[in-house]
Amino acid sequence: MPCNLSDFCVQLPKVELHAHLNGSLSPATMRELVERKKATKPELANFRIPDSLEMESFFPLFKFIYQLTDDVESVRVAARNVIDEFARDGVKYLELRSTPRKNEETGMTKRTYLDTVLSVVEEPRQDIVVKFIISIDRRNTLEEAQEVVDLALAFQSRGIVAIDLCGDVHTGSFENLRPAFERAQANGLPTDDKGVFFSDLSNEYKLASEVFKLTHEELFEISLRSIDAIFSDEKIKNELRRQWLDWKENFKGF
Repeated sequence: MPCNLSDFCVQLPKVELHAHLNGSLSPATMRELVERKKATKPELANFRIPDSLEMESFFPLFKFIYQLTDDVESVRVAARNVIDEFARDGVKYLELRSTPRKNEETGMTKRTYLDTVLSVVEEPRQDIVVKFIISIDRRNTLEEAQEVVDLALAFQSRGIVAIDLCGDVHTGSFENLRPAFERAQANGLPTDDKGVFFSDLSNEYKLASEVFKLTHEELFEISLRSIDAIFSDEKIKNELRRQWLDWKENFKGF
């Protein structure tokens, strides 16, 4: 007997590509981080975490989130919670992305930031495969961009699958940073937000089904085809395809 659309979308195995770490923090995780930090930053407790997002609250919310994740232990909590929430939402393969950050006040460096996130990515999990995309900000100088490439190459064996460009498209110039991306590509790195938008991946599938009148079978095929777009190698792609087909064979809700 077919299950309802919401339940089907949660149970459907899914691929999440290019998920921003800080943009994927749920309100529950934000509140947890506020509790951890309010003794030293009591002003954080005064920020109203919205229940829904309006455009005028978007940038203040990100500024708030960056204050919550300005030390390595908070970054660790954030990364672990984000991955766990994706797993509970039926995501079986996740490409998390973030720009290495530093904070002199807390002693966090770009290296310790990246090492902390990757240590969480590497934690053994039964139900989800996690990889990482490292990002270069458009506002960076070439020297800063090369520093990010250095980190990406140093940590590449720990689950980094690609490097990308982020930031305000009206600032900076890709041409100034091109040598850094060319070096990353020459060394084998491909080049290329659920929390703050209050919409997990299952809900995005549900909305797509409602708007485009998609059947359960069509949603499954979309999810299956999304495996083609991941940055990981063919071995992982084939393992995921087998997992999807096994799920379809055993699922009784079509």
